[in-house]
Amino acid sequence: MLTKVALFAQLSLIRRVTAFFVDIVLLFLVLAPIGFLVLTALGGPPASPSGPEVWLAIVLNFSVPTWTYFVWSDRSVCGATLGKWLLGVRVVRVMGGRLGMAQALTRTAVKLLPWETAHLSAFALSVDFTVLELRQVIGLSIANGLAVLYFVVAAWTRGRRSVHDYVAATAVCPVPSVTEALPPTGPA
Repeated sequence: MLTKVALFAQLSLIRRVTAFFVDIVLLFLVLAPIGFLVLTALGGPPASPSGPEVWLAIVLNFSVPTWTYFVWSDRSVCGATLGKWLLGVRVVRVMGGRLGMAQALTRTAVKLLPWETAHLSAFALSVDFTVLELRQVIGLSIANGLAVLYFVVAAWTRGRRSVHDYVAATAVCPVPSVTEALPPTGPA
């Protein structure tokens, strides 16, 4: 039987991971159609794009907007992306309070490092899409290793911190309920 503390720890990790996936799905649902419309307006994709061309399209259409979304959301007044907000968690500085721009940017850069490493390895380093070169395999292995490490650290800290939180001196915590946030009233 799980204790309340153990159950809360499991729920914190699950909420944190779910919030990230909610954000990624929402970003894809918004950015993919926009990218398609822009590509169509520009005359469609080239007949056979090169790996670096595909990588540049991914950076411009997905990476830049995603970085912007995470940086501005995490440093917002509520300290949460839409996914975090929906799941009742937020990002705070370890010492308490709202993230500054440098902290939010550092946190996002480290958090998205596996994703960007995968894109760089799979596309920017590609000469021929039918052949996976050793440097691509190494890059993709690093990206996957980093993703596993981030998850293990988040699990170890019961969802409170991952690698990017340690680097940026941040933590993920539950949003206090309305009754917890209100000062006590009545006679002392």
